[in-house]
Amino acid sequence: NWALVPVIAIITAIGVYAVHATTFDLFLMVGIGIFGYILRKLDFPLSPVLLGFILGGLMEQNLRRALSISNGDLQILWSSPITFGVWVLTALMLAFPLIRIYRKRALQRRAVADV
Repeated sequence: NWALVPVIAIITAIGVYAVHATTFDLFLMVGIGIFGYILRKLDFPLSPVLLGFILGGLMEQNLRRALSISNGDLQILWSSPITFGVWVLTALMLAFPLIRIYRKRALQRRAVADV
């Protein structure tokens, strides 16, 4: 286990350097690694960060394509029933954890008030 981390780091550095042969990519790899380490120490889940990092460019490209098709009209983002449904589901997914926390605190307050 103690040898696994340095071996993976060396193989990763070789792979990163082999793609473009620039030291900037190596520094970027180290910076992203430090960023990931800090997030892990702060108990921040790494999977959303990785998903955002991997899918962010694709989402930006498709947003640009949609705005190009609509001649810059932002209404294309919510005008069809499908996109409106996706926006509603997104809002609900963001709201449910907050609602759950609020309900849990309300139940705790009632339990304290009943005692």
